[in-house]
Amino acid sequence: MARSCTMQDARTLTRIGLAQQVCARLIERIMDRDLPPGAQLNIDALAREMNVSSSPLREALSALAARGLVHNEAFLGFSVAPMPDAEFLRAMFDTRLRLEPWLAACAASRITEAQFAKLRGTLAGMAPEARQGPWQRHHAHAAADERFHDTIAEASGNAPARQALAALNAQIHVSRLYLAAQTGAEETVAEHQRLLAALEARDPAAAEAAMTAHLEGSRERLVP
Repeated sequence: MARSCTMQDARTLTRIGLAQQVCARLIERIMDRDLPPGAQLNIDALAREMNVSSSPLREALSALAARGLVHNEAFLGFSVAPMPDAEFLRAMFDTRLRLEPWLAACAASRITEAQFAKLRGTLAGMAPEARQGPWQRHHAHAAADERFHDTIAEASGNAPARQALAALNAQIHVSRLYLAAQTGAEETVAEHQRLLAALEARDPAAAEAAMTAHLEGSRERLVP
């Protein structure tokens, strides 16, 4: 009985690992527009292309639907989500502007040395040249950017607000736009550096202002 359970667990882990690999490959193809916005995603054709069964492919597509990269409509199936429009982006940045400056102010008085080390480490992975496409190069920058903001949210000590920020999936939408425009990397790095400096000074007002300036700068660069 124990052996059977172990074998079943191994099969489950293998399937989950495969779904994650398929998910990563699909993200790359969507970000590089090999699968362009609006493209219909034929599960059978994709399964043959990627040499996988439909099960991990469906798991991967469901995960991407939860992140807003694909749509799943009744009777139509999966398709690549359109590029974020101005209305969506304004709403996303309005939400972030209400949440993240406050989190940064809270973090300024609570942040630990370990969290400072995480922030400095993520900044090292956000060199301007790393933000350029294709996705295979850009995704390390995107992951570092996401960790930077999440670490500040973690340092605030407000777990529900941190979860709300993560649920926005903001980084994936911002990355789609930056890969299309290929601009703004230098300004983003400078804004992150000023934000880190305000946190290092343990100045809540300065941290709040730096986060506000960063988000407003991003909105100005990205929202038509």
